[in-house]
Amino acid sequence: MWITPADSQLRFLPSLTMTLDNLFHDLESQLERELDAEVLNRLEDEERERRSKLTLRDRLIALQGTQEKITISLNMKDGREISGSIKNVGKDWTALEVEYPQELQGALIIALQAVRSLRIPNELERFSLGNQVGEVTDSALEALSSRPRLAQKVNLAFVMRDIGRRRKPVYLYTVAETFRGTIDHVGHDHLDLRTSQGMIICAMNEVLYVRIE
Repeated sequence: MWITPADSQLRFLPSLTMTLDNLFHDLESQLERELDAEVLNRLEDEERERRSKLTLRDRLIALQGTQEKITISLNMKDGREISGSIKNVGKDWTALEVEYPQELQGALIIALQAVRSLRIPNELERFSLGNQVGEVTDSALEALSSRPRLAQKVNLAFVMRDIGRRRKPVYLYTVAETFRGTIDHVGHDHLDLRTSQGMIICAMNEVLYVRIE
């Protein structure tokens, strides 16, 4: 039986087709891997840039957005370490339900400029960073209810004015001294605290924290 050149080509075609299929499959797989790696690298770069812009306030907001009650510790400029759970985070302050030390137990309003460092459990680090690679940007920071988001726009001076309006006695802590009295007036960069020893005019940037009696 004679095999013509045309017959040889026909027999070779299935093998050639399989080879080309394998080649294209390998090329597609390689391209997919390269595209996946490119996307992952881009996401990692974006995440690094996002983290580089985070503030201490952002970390506290992210922690506040977790679903469970967590205890954190703040090391303050007066040397105190204050432990408690985050109740709210404002523009330049945070409110803690203090567990330690005993003399500060209860609601405490803390100026963020007075915080030296923040200590949290290791397992909460990723929560404090907000979103992770692959998650929706700002997911953790935007997961809060409308009330906390409104509080985030309020500065410490506004909070002090509100406390003064209610005529609530407070303990006002600075690095040098602690005062007890009622807030009479809040200016642009200071507040007036009426005490039994007279009027204390205190610069706002000297206020570490305030406890409502």
